[in-house]
Parts: sequence; C-alpha cells; structure tokens
Amino acid sequence: MKKIRVFDGIYECLDLLKNRCLLGVVSGSDREAVMEIIKRFFPDIFEAVVSGNDVTQGKPSPEPYLKAMEMLGVSKDECVVIENSPLGVESAKRAGLFCIAIPTYVEAARLKDADVVLENHGLLKQYIAGLVSG
Repeated sequence: MKKIRVFDGIYECLDLLKNRCLLGVVSGSDREAVMEIIKRFFPDIFEAVVSGNDVTQGKPSPEPYLKAMEMLGVSKDECVVIENSPLGVESAKRAGLFCIAIPTYVEAARLKDADVVLENHGLLKQYIAGLVSG
C-alpha cells in the first residue's frame, strides 16, 4: 500500500469531471483496500464504490458496472467507463456501456474491445475535455 502512487494526469481528469458528472469506482479488489486508496488519494471525489466484496460475480461479468449504475441512479446512455484491464473492458461492454481504455499495465492491443483506446492520461484529459464541452 505504501508504494501506491497515482497516474500522472489523473487529478486533472477528475477535476474536469467532478462538478459535471457523478463519479464511481468499480474494482475487483477487496473493499478495505479500495477504500484505503480512495481515502488516501481521492477523498470526496466518488459518489459510488463497488468492490469485489459487493458483487457475487466480478469482472468480466457485467454485474459490477450494473451495480454502480444502480447506485448512481444513471442509465446506460449516461455512462462512460474508463478501464485499464481486458477483464474490465469486457465487463463494461457486457453491461452495454461506452468504454475508454488506457493501457497502464497491459499492451494497448489487449484492450482493443474498448470503444476508444488512449495511450495515456494526458490524452484522456483531452478526450474528456471534448466530451464535457460538447
């Protein structure tokens, strides 16, 4: 836990979204670990958190994303998922959601099923700026 650091550009992306969108986290990790990271790096940012403890079927099942949508009170056409894993992309797509992928831990080719694949969080910031201004 002490070695965890945030990706370059993530705070700028969240700043663009925070006052315009409801934000949630969908993780397959243990709730305690997820909440520790959120508390440490992202306090007061997310309205919903779904962890591996909160679902009976984790990613690539659509259940985690469907649960997050329910918690946020939003429909599929109001959602954009940002993912960094093949199982996460599959989960989002199986839930019928638009998915942007960033290859933070895997090769971009492994995320090809996403609607959009961006190489880094700087490009994500540019993409998000276009979404929220349009």
